[in-house]
Amino acid sequence: LDMIQHFTQHELELVYANAVNTIQFQNNFQDAVKELEQVAQAGHGKAALFLAELYHQGFRVERDSLKAQYWQKLATLQA
Repeated sequence: LDMIQHFTQHELELVYANAVNTIQFQNNFQDAVKELEQVAQAGHGKAALFLAELYHQGFRVERDSLKAQYWQKLATLQA
């Protein structure tokens, strides 16, 4: 899993797009949320923003304003 830190932006984008698609349209979204978190930690700002929105809305995850703030802050730092 540490490998994801060494992904190119293009590779991060692919993992991000796949995870977003999974969260929106499929049932096995827990793994996709984990993938998004890894991609966001690796420096993908859109993934961090998407996570902030998920936790803010409580879509597919339990509403969590602290997690929402965390991912929002991370996204801001990566912008």
